[in-house]
Amino acid sequence: MTTRVALRRDAGRIGPESGPWIRQRQVAKIWGPPDPASLAQLVDHRDVVLGWGLLAPDADIPLRVVHWGATPPAEGWFERRLAAALAARAELGLATDPGTTAYREVNSEGDGLPGLVVDRYGDDRVVQLGTPAVAARRAAILELLRSRTPGRVFVIADEAAPEDPAATLEFQEHGLWFSCPAPPAQKTGAYLDQRDNRRLAAQLAVRAAGPMLDLGCHVGGFVVHAAAAGVSAIGLDQSARALEFARRNAARNDLTDRTAFVQADMFGALDHPDLAGPFGVIVFDPPRIATGSQGRERAVGAMARSLGRLLPRLRPGGFLLACSCSHHVGRSDLDAALLAAGARDLARVHALGPGPDHPVWPGHAEGEYLRVNVYQRRDV
Repeated sequence: MTTRVALRRDAGRIGPESGPWIRQRQVAKIWGPPDPASLAQLVDHRDVVLGWGLLAPDADIPLRVVHWGATPPAEGWFERRLAAALAARAELGLATDPGTTAYREVNSEGDGLPGLVVDRYGDDRVVQLGTPAVAARRAAILELLRSRTPGRVFVIADEAAPEDPAATLEFQEHGLWFSCPAPPAQKTGAYLDQRDNRRLAAQLAVRAAGPMLDLGCHVGGFVVHAAAAGVSAIGLDQSARALEFARRNAARNDLTDRTAFVQADMFGALDHPDLAGPFGVIVFDPPRIATGSQGRERAVGAMARSLGRLLPRLRPGGFLLACSCSHHVGRSDLDAALLAAGARDLARVHALGPGPDHPVWPGHAEGEYLRVNVYQRRDV
């Protein structure tokens, strides 16, 4: 028996343009076996079949559509999409680039595989099983990945797993060596969505004659890239363990003479003497503040207060990278935070996001979560 998910009459416009997530408030009824391993049928209030998706009946998002139309996808669709995602990274040249050995191999809805994230770190893989439907396919997913790599496969699932402090991931990025904690540490490792932005920030730091300040530096990606380009850089993070890795990464690339790290909370540490500036580049990468649309205004206000204290430390001609890792805080919200901070002499010169290994389908607004606005100070 096929499980059916019926929409409410007032569910709103449902289709590719509205994205693949069907929320609990849009659902009138679910009937049939709640089998996460099988596809469920999506119907509107008139019983017209709209599509097929992966079921999680008790979640806020009970259905994630994987195929629009009355006919279900052909048998083996999951395996074909997984193979296509891996092949797409090879076509990008990532799989054969000896200077960059860390990238995203599978990006959940962006690759048509909701809930599945696979990150490569050298010979190792980090797998995130974010939905019951993906967890039900765990054995097949891991079998395929283990057949492709001689390294370890770390699995992040809903259940908590004890952390092994000795487990690390080793990789290269643009010819630089890095290591980061293995799961279940922060996210899936080293924020691979910022990979290409780290290289651009280093180029901007050279252009602005440095130095760089990175607020929220984690394991030192922006700092090490800037130092490798010949620019002095300071990284700040509240995690002692992250900074341990940041210092290790600077040392491994022989960059300790151009790097410094400060352990502090970014919202309360701006009185630290090492952060007085002026700086040629400031990277402002706060943790996620808005977890829902209702938190957007609060997030903009918090960013504005911090930016108001940071902007005087940016030298003329310098660059500010303002980052948002929540799809609820968009590019215009970053602009609004800057204006609320009193900025009148900054022009937006780049609008950045993740690299091509983080694809997003049109219509899936939630998939476009990372925004990086680059502003240049132009005193006129």
